[in-house]
Amino acid sequence: MTKVAVTPANNQQSPYCSINHFLYSLIRSSRVYRRGLISQLLKMFDNDATTTTSITLEEQLFVADNLAYFPYQVQDEPLYLIEQIDLTVSVSGSTQLQQFRDLLKQYLDYVDDDEGIDINKLEEKFLNLSDTIIDELKQCLRTSKSTMLLLLLKSYLKDVYSLNDTKITEYDHTESSKITDRPIITRKMNVKFEPKIILDTIKPSNHMDNIQRRKQILKDFADFKRYLLAFDTDTDDTVSSITELLPATSLTPKTKKKSAGTTKRRKVMIDSDDDSADGNFQP
Repeated sequence: MTKVAVTPANNQQSPYCSINHFLYSLIRSSRVYRRGLISQLLKMFDNDATTTTSITLEEQLFVADNLAYFPYQVQDEPLYLIEQIDLTVSVSGSTQLQQFRDLLKQYLDYVDDDEGIDINKLEEKFLNLSDTIIDELKQCLRTSKSTMLLLLLKSYLKDVYSLNDTKITEYDHTESSKITDRPIITRKMNVKFEPKIILDTIKPSNHMDNIQRRKQILKDFADFKRYLLAFDTDTDDTVSSITELLPATSLTPKTKKKSAGTTKRRKVMIDSDDDSADGNFQP
């Protein structure tokens, strides 16, 4: 993990910070530079096989760890990051889900939909698949971990900075800095970012036999589908279920009803007049 403990001062326990804490602190005063850095870092979660920017899940965890612990001081910083996460997930998530569905249909003649997956119906056929097909399914599912990691990062930021869906929806990165650069008043201290499902993927248990590993693939797919659909519905009670994948001591999810008619604002950055919209570092 990339977090290190800051030396306590005045008998008060200090929060964790990222290894690149100092680097970010040098540029965070410039909205153009900090947004450019965040935009470039999020590009590392693109697992498109046709690109040359794809990195390993371990490296993506390193990046997410830094994004979680950067020294944010104004509301624009976590809100902008969450907005960009929403844009990334809305594009990559549905594609990754459909790819696994296509493989299920091809090898198991199983047509998946937006309802709950019938694991019992699939399990017997799944256990009889060849190792080659299992490896293909496993690799396809592994690419979805980057999307899951972003969803967990968003959930962590919402909890630490007490950001509700209304505030996230109303945020507009094109507004004047006088509005967006208001200081952060509420920040929970000493909350660790530990995405268990990602850590388990990187270091799987050695106590699972071949049958258990195959069953785990189905379970991971069901989890990814459930949390992705929760993101699409964009309600607090379903999105809060994502926090189940974080340690119970890390987050304290709250369930609130969201006002009817509220829609998610997903702005395409290239349509913005903001200098930092395209991730360009030039002021």
